[in-house]
Amino acid sequence: MPARFTKLDNAIKAGLKNMAAKAAVDQIEYWEEQLKDVGVSGSKGILADLHSLKTKLQADEVDGDAVKKLLADLGSKTAKVAGRVDDKSVSEHLEKVGKGLEEAA
Repeated sequence: MPARFTKLDNAIKAGLKNMAAKAAVDQIEYWEEQLKDVGVSGSKGILADLHSLKTKLQADEVDGDAVKKLLADLGSKTAKVAGRVDDKSVSEHLEKVGKGLEEAA
């Protein structure tokens, strides 16, 4: 399994609700960096949602409902993008991540 998935996998398994905001922002920034040059259709929408999620998590008062909606949207978009990725192991893992995000919402 690629190392880039380890932190996110662990966070999903432990429950995203238990993840500290700073750790979540660090993970979001990592994924923004990973996605910035990806040309797969749908990746720009994921980047926009990640930026929005980061902004919401850094707010003085976190809007839990907005965060849940973004997690559901990110999960759905990630699962869709998974089908467009050529590397089968990455595609399967993105599908799993997408489901995990949707369940966390």
